[in-house]
Amino acid sequence: MKYFGITFILCSLSLSALAREERYLGRSMHALLMGDAYTALADDAHTLYYNPAILGRHEAFSFWPINPLISVTNPLAEDLSDASDPGDSPSQIASVFMDRPIHIGLGAAPGFKMGRFGISAIVNNQTNLNVVNQVSPMLDIDYRYDKGFIMGYGFPLKTEASGALSFGFSTKYLQRESIYGEYNLTSPALLDAFSSGELGDILTALGKTKGSGWGFDLGLDYVKSSGSQTLSAGIAILDAYTKLHTDKNDMDREVQEQPMQVNAGAAIKSSFGPGLDFTISGDIRNLEKQMEFMRRIRLGIEVGLTPALSILAGINANQYSYGLKVNSGLISLYAGFFNVDIGEELGQQISKRAGLYLSLLDFTFDG
Repeated sequence: MKYFGITFILCSLSLSALAREERYLGRSMHALLMGDAYTALADDAHTLYYNPAILGRHEAFSFWPINPLISVTNPLAEDLSDASDPGDSPSQIASVFMDRPIHIGLGAAPGFKMGRFGISAIVNNQTNLNVVNQVSPMLDIDYRYDKGFIMGYGFPLKTEASGALSFGFSTKYLQRESIYGEYNLTSPALLDAFSSGELGDILTALGKTKGSGWGFDLGLDYVKSSGSQTLSAGIAILDAYTKLHTDKNDMDREVQEQPMQVNAGAAIKSSFGPGLDFTISGDIRNLEKQMEFMRRIRLGIEVGLTPALSILAGINANQYSYGLKVNSGLISLYAGFFNVDIGEELGQQISKRAGLYLSLLDFTFDG
């Protein structure tokens, strides 16, 4: 049952798709359930992960001490009952897991904002795996564990009736350990890795590397309120420069880089009286890259039914998301489902996921 042991250990680490997914330091569940169209909306605990210029709107003291986010393969969309006994041979395991991405992610972004200054911890664990190629089954692994911090400031450039414009800057320190590669299921290297003994030894044998470094982000934010409507727009250059230096290792492997991403977005929020509001947002992502147009597009809506309840939905590169937000003062809960396009081409392979975000004891003090 050696191959079953291999499968079990990988599943316990957390699994996901074709190693084509974009590398983020952190995501907001609010955003993910709105198609991740958040560049112009991120006035919450995750501002620094989307657009540091939005700090220019903030004048109070806000605190988010406990806010874990968990995402897993959607158990309602993927039947994984046969994964408990995939067999003993590579061909049997491949037939069970072939093109069936499984995902588990754990993260948190505790931090605070004081006026236009913000700081957040980086805690993000993602491990991704997929079995591909019927003829010669290959195991794709994309494992990352990031920790560090990010802090920034929003500088108001204009505050007039015609709208407020802000520039934002943030800097970050990041420590990363990663495994990123493709392994033949029948290769001696893979078998040797899983005969290494302790979990840490297995990860090292698979090629785990460590690295650390500094980086920075830039952004612009525009917001204008008129009566019951608020219009916002922004552009963010995330990881405009982020350089990770790999720790020395016996295999001469490089730790995964953190690539630059240029995003633009806009949103409009309308209120229709107490307990009812409507927000629509849109992003165009990866302006610095050549890719299919629909792969760039993010669209989202939020309908607030009461101060404590909202319905969220969105489209992310042609993939749908939906869920609920419940807010009871010191406790905020987001739960829902979202799909992620993880293939090399649009629609080639989809990872179907469920997510839960819980924020405890968060508050904003206006004084």
